[in-house]
This record gives sequence, C-alpha cells and structure tokens, in this order.
Amino acid sequence: MKNRISIDPSAPDSLLTGAKKINENFDQIDSKIEQFETVTKSEIAYLHWRAGINEKNILEMALELETVKGAVLNGMTSNIYIESFIDVEDVILLNGATKHDSTNKKVYLV
Repeated sequence: MKNRISIDPSAPDSLLTGAKKINENFDQIDSKIEQFETVTKSEIAYLHWRAGINEKNILEMALELETVKGAVLNGMTSNIYIESFIDVEDVILLNGATKHDSTNKKVYLV
C-alpha cells in the first residue's frame, strides 16, 4: 500500500480514516490499471499475429488470382490445381526430390 496521502498521526481519527480510504482507493485503481495493461498487451499481440495471417492469406489469394488469369489468357484451364507457398514453412523437403536455396529463398524440383 502506497501512502499517497500522509497525515500527521496526531490528526483527528476522521482525517486518518479518510486518508486511509483514499489510499486504498488509489491502490485499487492501480491494480485495475495493471490488469488493463496486461489485457491490452495480450490483445495487441493477438492482433499483430492475426494481421500476419491476414497478410499471408491476401498474398496467397493474389498469387492464385494471377495464376488463374494467366491460365485463362493462355487457354490452359482444364485440370488446374493451385497451391501457393509464400515460404517453405509448411513444406517438407524430401531428400533427393528437391533442392532448397536458402540464399535466394527458392525451392527447386530435381
């Protein structure tokens, strides 16, 4: 308990009691502010994480749209399957089947 309001101990009881109540209220407010800050930081972290996912989804949709546009323009739309890889995070590289160039961030099929 922080004593924000200090009163001379020889002051009347009503002043001491009032100062204690005010200090207790300040402590409760501090506790609520700390809880709010914790929740706010958590929410900000979640929104940051969600924004990253949304950005990745938008990039994937843009790549798929460009692929479909190219297929339509070239008349190659039968049996088309699109799988976008923004990075190799979800790709399992099998020995001998692929080569990963970490410098240029590319995967080559061998």
